[in-house]
Amino acid sequence: MTSPILQLPIALQNRLADQLGLGFKSFVSAMTTKAPVSIRLNPNKLSDSIHHGEAIPWSSQGRYLESRPGFTHDPLFHAGAYYVQEASSMFLEHILKAAIDLDKNQRVLDLSAAPGGKSTLLQSMLTKDSLLVANEIISSRNKVLKQNLTRWGGDNHMVTQSDPKYFNKLPGFFDLIVVDAPCSGEGLMRKEPSAMNEWSEENVMLCASRQKRILADVMPALASDGVIIYSTCTFSTLENEDNMKWLQTQYDLDPIQIPIPESWGVVIGTTENPGYRFFPHLLKGEGFYIAAFKQKRKQVLPQVKVKPRRNTKTRRSDFSADSNWLTNSDRYVFITREQHRIAIPRLLYDDYLKLNQMLRLTSSGLYMGKVYHGKLKPSPELALSQYVSLKQPRLEVSVEQALDYLSHIDIGRDLYLGPGLYLVSFHGFGLGWLHVLTTGQIRNKYPAAWRILHRNPR
Repeated sequence: MTSPILQLPIALQNRLADQLGLGFKSFVSAMTTKAPVSIRLNPNKLSDSIHHGEAIPWSSQGRYLESRPGFTHDPLFHAGAYYVQEASSMFLEHILKAAIDLDKNQRVLDLSAAPGGKSTLLQSMLTKDSLLVANEIISSRNKVLKQNLTRWGGDNHMVTQSDPKYFNKLPGFFDLIVVDAPCSGEGLMRKEPSAMNEWSEENVMLCASRQKRILADVMPALASDGVIIYSTCTFSTLENEDNMKWLQTQYDLDPIQIPIPESWGVVIGTTENPGYRFFPHLLKGEGFYIAAFKQKRKQVLPQVKVKPRRNTKTRRSDFSADSNWLTNSDRYVFITREQHRIAIPRLLYDDYLKLNQMLRLTSSGLYMGKVYHGKLKPSPELALSQYVSLKQPRLEVSVEQALDYLSHIDIGRDLYLGPGLYLVSFHGFGLGWLHVLTTGQIRNKYPAAWRILHRNPR
């Protein structure tokens, strides 16, 4: 079998040999080994049933696994008890601890957020009353982002689908901006060999130019004394250090120095070449680059006049049954929009109104469901929420029953349930809803678009 490194374009091999010097041989050897498998636990849905492997040194909830299991057939994955994430990218947590005050409420933008690894990490690290705006402009990826944030179970995020240029309508709004920039993907070629076929020197230059455009578009939205974190999954100096030098010449930014133990194997940059690099021959992870900067001067914020978007009217309203569905209904402002019931954390309501005017929101706060004739038909999002009420009747299921439920296979064969709505849970974590009719029929309310497709009935 031909090793992946031998398939790399000659121009890329030559550049990496120059970059790595004597380390290139070790890099070649590492690229022929299997990529490590890693997950990050959800601190709000911790379970003893998850096989805890070796700890990832820079991530409090990160774990290496000995092999890759079938995540699709693990109910805890669908319940949001963990996220499958590449280990190097979890270094964002270590950056956050050094760069911002995590005890203080923050407004945070994850600009290129899909599929949701960094957004779910951010939601785990931030205070419950911080605002997380997760943006993804591509519609299909936006849906995946929403689903992963839904599984994670928080309520303080808003998902947007807007080009980066539209964020300059929010001058000085965000305390922290994370730009995980679209890149040439050189660092993922071990895990995704098909990326080799898409690589070219022209594409590297195109990516570098696009990254500059993205940074220029979003920088006006950074608050005075705010922090910007930039990352890629590529080895290219053009897309990493060179772009960060450019960023510093355009804006008054100070690199943030992050203390890192030498034993971690992270390559630490210099004042002239800021940032932190991850190479697969030096640590258990894929190729990755990350840098953090603090804005050191006060911004002169322009007064931006924006026409309200169409169809943004919402009706703030009370619904007597809200307290039956949530553990703390006083936390929220409830709005109804074309029968859709949404719970917005009270401290984020003004931000919601502003964002709804200026950006395309595809999800806001906690979507509770639809109201019909004064009754709420609860949403899948509510079932997966950390804040769903313990008053709701629950049906705790086994592994086989959970997988049948997630596959839309009848789980009522051996169940004797009275009529009503049940929250299907696995190890105490909600999966979705089950409706038992007065006739005894059972209706599976798990979204058809989310179901497990390849599973045979028992």
